[in-house]
Amino acid sequence: MKNTQWTIADLIDLEFFLNQDDGEDLDDLAARDRQIYTELPQEGKEAKAPALLRAWLSSRRHILLKEAEETALPGRTWQEILYIFYAIALFTGLLSGGGLAFSFLAYSGKEPINVAGYFAAFVLVQVLLFFLLAGSAFVQRIQGKNIIESSLLYRLISRLFSSLLHKVMTGVQKRASQKISAETRLKWSASAASIRQIRQRYGLLFLRPFFLIVQVFGVCFNIGVLAATLFKVIGADVAFGWQSTLRVTPASVHELVQWVALPWSWLPNKFIPTLSQIEGSRLVLKEGIYFLTNTDLTSWWPFLCLSVLCYGLLPRLLLLIIVSIQQSQNLAQLDFQQGYFRQTLHRMRTPRVSTSARLENTSTEPVKPVAPPPDPARREEQGGRENIDEPTHPPTPDAPLTSLAPLIALIPDEILPDCPIEELKQQIQDRLGYTLALHLPFWTIESSEEEELAQVKTAQDEQKSKDVLVLLESWQPPIEELFSWLGQLRQTLGTEPIILLALIGKPNADTILTPVQAQHLQIWQQKTATLDDPGLQLLELVKS
Repeated sequence: MKNTQWTIADLIDLEFFLNQDDGEDLDDLAARDRQIYTELPQEGKEAKAPALLRAWLSSRRHILLKEAEETALPGRTWQEILYIFYAIALFTGLLSGGGLAFSFLAYSGKEPINVAGYFAAFVLVQVLLFFLLAGSAFVQRIQGKNIIESSLLYRLISRLFSSLLHKVMTGVQKRASQKISAETRLKWSASAASIRQIRQRYGLLFLRPFFLIVQVFGVCFNIGVLAATLFKVIGADVAFGWQSTLRVTPASVHELVQWVALPWSWLPNKFIPTLSQIEGSRLVLKEGIYFLTNTDLTSWWPFLCLSVLCYGLLPRLLLLIIVSIQQSQNLAQLDFQQGYFRQTLHRMRTPRVSTSARLENTSTEPVKPVAPPPDPARREEQGGRENIDEPTHPPTPDAPLTSLAPLIALIPDEILPDCPIEELKQQIQDRLGYTLALHLPFWTIESSEEEELAQVKTAQDEQKSKDVLVLLESWQPPIEELFSWLGQLRQTLGTEPIILLALIGKPNADTILTPVQAQHLQIWQQKTATLDDPGLQLLELVKS
């Protein structure tokens, strides 16, 4: 198998294609996804969910690019804009760091560079920012938050990025408008506008890149400062000195320097100014630099460069590496077991079942040719024997029905007595590719909602069934009480199970399992679209 490491661009494209499936015919989706699965090699069919979804995504990308070659998917657009942001951070950091250092190190030969000013501008400010970041992260952790999620800077960069991505995607849609349908363009617009929802769903995975952009700027800023300082030291005669109006002794300055230089105290003494060099580089306003020794005035630059390296560059570089590793680990830990993704995985893994209870042929054996119809003259010779010779039984399915995933059905108590369970079981098997393991009533008079939900959870554990079907009458208006109950059901089951809202039409004299009218389906689709539950799927149980 190829590398299945996911990226943010992959996740965006995955969400994009899943959004395209909203409102599509369930049978068409099942046929398409099953076809993708059957075309995989045996190794791919046995892969886990991340690799299987990756194969599905690759197939969907290939199909779309065949339809519109110039189409730029949102994931690719995201990646390209992100690279632009990284490039801007890199060059801006180098130019700003180098430019500030060059301007600060401008030396006319009359007045040395102020050591305290250089240290404060390029070291002390960064140390204060680092401790401010660490303190904020500690406070946010106590409050149960993450510094990246709550930081105003990262959120502003994220919003700017999302706005730019939306504008670029709008331009891409206009260029591709001649090759895609109006319905597809409408879905593209909805997908481009849903970047905010995707960001909320994945949280840190989408915010960390903007944290890394800031760290890239910080790393490059310090590299620019070091490069400019070394260039000035190597290419020009630069003097460094210190002065203070306060009564500061060289001994106290030397002690402070020793503390600052602890990270590189194991290096030779030439990287740390000695007490005599500190005394020799002190500036006195009325005396100038005429009586100062050149070796003392040049003893400071190794200390300043190592200060920038240890307190500016290395912390930023360490943050960049740690957060990059965390991002890679979190992406590798995605299991895609949420109901939102398991809908697609279920369609891929479930053999196709027609309404006549015949499964698709997934065998690797060649299909036997069907015999041609007999000649009319031959039929006359055989008389009425043709009815005896014709097969009277359906083909043997290639997979046993017990291989289908189990499902628990929740049926309103008021329609449960009229619900034909065997017919329901057959519809679930043929239409959805599940086997009905258990059916339970809800909204009963005898039990409270909490008790009923507890029973569902217990039954789910006992039947080893993840997914739940809720049978609903489409001609009844969707009420807030129902959606409140669905929210409680989701909290009880967790994020992994798929909740199937199976709509049925008005009952007739024979059965309550009837097709849904188009206007009723549209009302339910509009209402369920307002729910923030990607693992919830609305469908017609009986296809007209």
